[in-house]
Amino acid sequence: MFKGMLKFAGAIMLIMSLIGCGINSGNKNPPQTNDANYKAQHYKQDGYLGITSVNPNDPLNPTYHHYEDDSNLMKAVLSQLQGIEKTNISINGPTAKVKIKPKPSLTAAQVEELRSQAQMALNTNMPRYNVIVKMVQ
Repeated sequence: MFKGMLKFAGAIMLIMSLIGCGINSGNKNPPQTNDANYKAQHYKQDGYLGITSVNPNDPLNPTYHHYEDDSNLMKAVLSQLQGIEKTNISINGPTAKVKIKPKPSLTAAQVEELRSQAQMALNTNMPRYNVIVKMVQ
């Protein structure tokens, strides 16, 4: 009787394993047919099997930046705008607060236009930050 139950349990386990590994289990892979068109996905040719872009703190990663690099880029972007006397940039996590002191010769409309241009330029060049631009006197 024990050998019969053992054979029955083995048959049930075999059936369950075949059901669990079946092609209709809702997985993303299409059924295995001869006319299936598969596109091979290759790793990047970086020598690390494509894992160099996984770690954002890896200095070899092209998206690796320090706050100093980011603030220098913001200063370079703002230096292209005319009418700025002084800038102060503070970065806190995903927020970059930029204070701009305009030249005293600018009118109120020109100051607002300068603020708008600075906001647009920084949003375009620094999409990882929520940039807040304020004009100070």
